Amino acid sequence: MRKTGIPPEYTKWYGRRLSNRTTTLSFDDYKSTHFNIPIGLDQGCPLSAIGFLFYNADVLCVANPDPHQGELSLGFIDDIALAASGKSYEEANVKLAAMMEKPGGALDWSRNHNADFELDKTALL
Repeated sequence: MRKTGIPPEYTKWYGRRLSNRTTTLSFDDYKSTHFNIPIGLDQGCPLSAIGFLFYNADVLCVANPDPHQGELSLGFIDDIALAASGKSYEEANVKLAAMMEKPGGALDWSRNHNADFELDKTALL
């Protein structure tokens, strides 16, 4: 949020909102003791969607913005799609691999944001 110029009073408020959170698990006749929630966003909170827009912003910039290059990155909440077109499977695959592996690419973003990609959900179409 700070990188995009959001004023510090808002980013600090959002940070405070996400700190010192606890929860309990309750189902059937079981209720756990309170435990800390060190990471993550609140399920169902409208602010969580806005938080993800900022959180994912860098990975959505890995594609070349020139539409003639045949690269595209899209995201919705915690789903990311990288797309590439080419005259052959190999050409498209090279573009996708570059978006993932280049410095500042999707794999760097994943490591820096503690957000592992689920490669079993990855497909090349």
